[in-house]
Amino acid sequence: QPSHPTPARPKRVVVLGAMAQADEMSDIAAPVKKAHQVLRKVAISNSTRMVERHALKEVIEDTNRRFWGCVMLPITLAFFAFYSLSSILHEDVPSKHITEFPVRNVLNPVLGEDDEATSEMLDGLTTSSDVWNYLEQVFVPFFLRDVDVYGRPLPEDQRGTFLQYNQVLGGIILTLERGFMKSCEDDLVKHLTCFPQGTINDEQYGGNISDLYAADKNESYWYGTNESLLDCANEGFVVPECGYNLSNATERPKRSINIWTLDRRLAPLTQGLTGVMPVKQDPISKLLEGDKGFKFTLRAQDSLDKNRKRFQYLKDRGWIDEQTLSLEAKVVAFNYQLDIPRLLKVQFTFYFSRGGGIYTTQKIEVATLKTWPRHNRALLLFVDGVFFLMCLASSAFMAREFQKDLKVGKCIGHFNIINTITWLSCLFGWAHLGMLFGLEVYRKMVMASIEDYFDFPDTFSTLEVMRLSDSMAEFSSYQRMFISYAHILFMARCFLSLQWQPRLAIITYTLQVSTVDLLHFLIVLIPTWFGFAIAGMIMFGRRMQAFSTPLTGFAMCLQLAMEGEYDWQGMSSEDWFITLLWVWIYMVLLVMVMLNMVLAIIMDVYAEVRREQGETMSIFQHCTYLFKRAYYYKNWVPDRELWERVAEMPETIIVDDILEAYPDMPQFQLNFLCDGARNRTRVIQRKGIDPTWTVQMVAAIHISLDEIMSDLVKLKKRGWMGKKFEVPNDEDRNYVKEILAGVAVQTNWMFEAQKHVSWLHEQIGVVDEEAEDWKPSGPVELPAMRPRQGND
Repeated sequence: QPSHPTPARPKRVVVLGAMAQADEMSDIAAPVKKAHQVLRKVAISNSTRMVERHALKEVIEDTNRRFWGCVMLPITLAFFAFYSLSSILHEDVPSKHITEFPVRNVLNPVLGEDDEATSEMLDGLTTSSDVWNYLEQVFVPFFLRDVDVYGRPLPEDQRGTFLQYNQVLGGIILTLERGFMKSCEDDLVKHLTCFPQGTINDEQYGGNISDLYAADKNESYWYGTNESLLDCANEGFVVPECGYNLSNATERPKRSINIWTLDRRLAPLTQGLTGVMPVKQDPISKLLEGDKGFKFTLRAQDSLDKNRKRFQYLKDRGWIDEQTLSLEAKVVAFNYQLDIPRLLKVQFTFYFSRGGGIYTTQKIEVATLKTWPRHNRALLLFVDGVFFLMCLASSAFMAREFQKDLKVGKCIGHFNIINTITWLSCLFGWAHLGMLFGLEVYRKMVMASIEDYFDFPDTFSTLEVMRLSDSMAEFSSYQRMFISYAHILFMARCFLSLQWQPRLAIITYTLQVSTVDLLHFLIVLIPTWFGFAIAGMIMFGRRMQAFSTPLTGFAMCLQLAMEGEYDWQGMSSEDWFITLLWVWIYMVLLVMVMLNMVLAIIMDVYAEVRREQGETMSIFQHCTYLFKRAYYYKNWVPDRELWERVAEMPETIIVDDILEAYPDMPQFQLNFLCDGARNRTRVIQRKGIDPTWTVQMVAAIHISLDEIMSDLVKLKKRGWMGKKFEVPNDEDRNYVKEILAGVAVQTNWMFEAQKHVSWLHEQIGVVDEEAEDWKPSGPVELPAMRPRQGND
């Protein structure tokens, strides 16, 4: 077979060698280019007449981006300030406090560190008999008083007055929820009876009322007549409740409720443990399935003696038994002695734990009956009016921004975190105004029902005032929570808006940059924290409610870290040495080390960001900038136009070139742009260069200098003496030097002779108009070199 020649490998080797050389040059070129940029930036930053084009473009872009944000920043701050002021004035917390505190202090007194709760205090209840005793001896007598402070009987329309100036509306509503009774499901205790706490039972119970009959307590004594003790035979033991007899309702004229004109004169269970308490019917299930609670009302217009008998009736029929899940005692009163008439709602809930104890929660809510009272109506209307304008301005600005983004096809991109929070704040602002108007309508309805209650004291008005008052107090509590969450949202909006001011943006940018490090730090911190919380729950949770659940244990550890306070006596009452180890290791590891590491991370990032930003405008300088921008409005060059013109200029811009392009530009604008550009180019001087880049740049410069020296050696070997003029032979180079030296001498003598001739003409007075001083006009042309022959 004929042999075929193999492909020429040298070509491939040459190509690969060239590629390797090109890669090597590119590796060297990057540090060289970096060094060139660094030296160039340093030189330009120290010049007063030159700026870098790229830095100037960034300043123009940043100024244009910040301008509208800075304009909206005062509106955002005013939005938050007027909302806070409106909330403070409408809520009137000091007056609510002086209304609530006496009631709280009577029903559940504040104890000192060494005091212990008794069975007459809410925190001291442990058994069912304690609940009966507390309601009968404390709760009911406190609210349903029928005598004044001197023991004199009160008129029927003033019964239920407590603390002299508060009057109960309707009475006390007791609501009891029961569970089922069935055989236990576990095989070990299947022969025993269990009382599950996960479902609610609304079946009638309590036996037969005839068992209570006596010689002086026959059927008519208990029910059937207007003077009877009960409204029906099974009042309190049947769902739905037998209710009142509404046939005796007094006819009354209908009241027209006009929210603009109606203004008549009006005479300790912790949150963490509620999840393991017996189930309680929520409002949604009440709406869908109906109320399954057994209700019983102690009326305020009845005497205290009659209410005690009605209460004893519940005890005699065993209203609270083993199947009881919870008992709610609720009363609504009103106070008209302060500047603003207000409602007071007191609601205590007793949970009957299947563990054998009684746990309680208390809720006391005060709601005002006027939205814009007379004593400060002008101020409230002014604040609400300004807040309305703030909402309008913010909504209009966001609508404008959304329209601009919609035109360029950035509908989804518009809803970033800043715009989303701004939109939510606008919605919350409008919702706040809507709730004020809706609450005003609600208040007028309650005021009308209160007037009906005093003008027509019948069953219908009693039920109506209790229903509306309770609903309004509940709505007021929801509004209070709404206001609290809205403040957090508005605070977040103000915090994000700080980025539009350069000096304040340092703070927001610091938190943004440190987020990554903090998240990684939390991966270490949170498991450690939860580990101590679980350990504390296991050791102390059996005897301390603060460590009884994982969440409460975590909260207690957080309090220990932040405040450094803890109950050493309670914690160390058992296992003293283990408690000592737990406390000391926790304090050293989490408090002294890890929490200080958080501060170290943030402060380190802040110092770096501060160096990078350099000299930024303070708030006062920024206000001056905005004022002068408005003052020089006619001659102020728009940012977009200026950016397009700068983009066409060379990489290094002379300040005079900007003035030549815009001769009418205000000097303030020119100085502002140039100072900002120089501040950006000085970043390298402030931050320095990364050590790895420094080594690469020095190495690249050293290699470049070596290459320059190599080129000079090569030129010398080739006999380079000028552009396109090389004499490689040393002997010929000496001849060329001699010829050039002779030409230079002759040129010098000719120049001196011409000067002497000109001096002689001046001496003899001869003026030669055509005579010109001779001087060499360019390089001397030398004859072409020819090879030497013979003895030339």
